[in-house]
Amino acid sequence: MINVFSSIRRAGLPAAGPALVLFLLGLVLLSPFVNAQTRAGSRVSDSILGVRIGTSLEDAEKKLEKLSITSEHLTDKDEDQREGGAKRAWRLKGTDYASVALQTDEKGRVVWVTGFVRPSKELLFSELGDTSRAVRATDSQAIWNVATPNGGYRLVAKGENGRARVIYMISLATQAK
Repeated sequence: MINVFSSIRRAGLPAAGPALVLFLLGLVLLSPFVNAQTRAGSRVSDSILGVRIGTSLEDAEKKLEKLSITSEHLTDKDEDQREGGAKRAWRLKGTDYASVALQTDEKGRVVWVTGFVRPSKELLFSELGDTSRAVRATDSQAIWNVATPNGGYRLVAKGENGRARVIYMISLATQAK
């Protein structure tokens, strides 16, 4: 290693050159781990039927009521107030999803949303995001961590043979109480 550093100095790099080379080498070696989480934002699905992390409950209801056969409040109003958010679910018609469920925070913003895909309508993991950029990608699951200005979200697809039956997004934002 000393020979490498002395030849770098002879090549005209400043004394900080060896440290710079080690830093750059570290970046190259670690980049698959770091980039799998940060680069994914450019090609990863950010919604289920237009409902995104951070969408208001009112907007989510407008989008999903048009597509629903039934809707259900999974929490009562007292529990919504205690928990600081609401849980809702919809059985759907005319979409690739049989049902969608979500939860909001105390401000009425979606913090997680889950879609259950109809049999025979499963989505390829690669349709949801570039699997080479996923934090984890197997035959039965793919996970992406996506950085956003609001703290980011995790997209998870589960199924068999690289085809998603369940898709969910969870906020990664930390919320001060």
